[in-house]
Amino acid sequence: MDLKSLSPLVIVAAMAVVVLGLPIGLYALFTSDQRRTTREIRKAAAERGWKYRRRRWQGNPAAFRIDGRTESGLPWTLTSGTGTDYSRGWSVQLMLKFATLGGDTDLALLPRDGEIPGSPSIGAATPLEAASRVAAISGVLGSAVEFFRHAEELPSGHPEFDARYRILVSPQQFRQPLIDSALAERILQCPSDAIAPHSVLAWRQPFAFEVEARLLGPPNWSTVSWLISLANDLIARVPPVVKSVAPHGFVDRLIDRLL
Repeated sequence: MDLKSLSPLVIVAAMAVVVLGLPIGLYALFTSDQRRTTREIRKAAAERGWKYRRRRWQGNPAAFRIDGRTESGLPWTLTSGTGTDYSRGWSVQLMLKFATLGGDTDLALLPRDGEIPGSPSIGAATPLEAASRVAAISGVLGSAVEFFRHAEELPSGHPEFDARYRILVSPQQFRQPLIDSALAERILQCPSDAIAPHSVLAWRQPFAFEVEARLLGPPNWSTVSWLISLANDLIARVPPVVKSVAPHGFVDRLIDRLL
């Protein structure tokens, strides 16, 4: 066929098919597994009467949010999205929040490698006067600083777990272990078909009780259901909410959006 006989419009259209079609085809091929996983999560959520939404603003096609309730009717929100610390070996945050369980910080499950939602060292080393100034600026930060000033470690009794994690509690709030050996084993041994977490964190802050899994990649349904089940066991062990410090001001509203 003589190219000269073809109209410029046909030539441009053919070039567009080649230039655009190849990357689009490759993208569809390489993301097929993730799209299948996303459909699985969306379907499983719908079957349980939970509301599934994509978090399009993140620019991450695997980011999502699920709003659901426990069997007892306690509302929760689960979000999955891009993490912030690739250098430590994880890239995805799977976060479960129970807003009605928010209150004074009285517990924290933290990895021993320093990955924490605040800074215990700051709390322990902060003089009383400085701690009071922090509380005046932010009720959330003030609650955390006060907690870390007085928190005690309460080991689970599981050697491997206690070597990787520390469980900090307010002594006056806890009369029994937050995490025993059996629950520690469940945290360490997620299902074989789930995305194994790099680490798991949990803490209470004035806006919510939160449980977070930091993952190497986007979660599948097995990972989601494992974290929800784990959190359900944790909330059955946390003490009643105490709200002596009320969040206030712009700083607290900003923290609530970031956490």
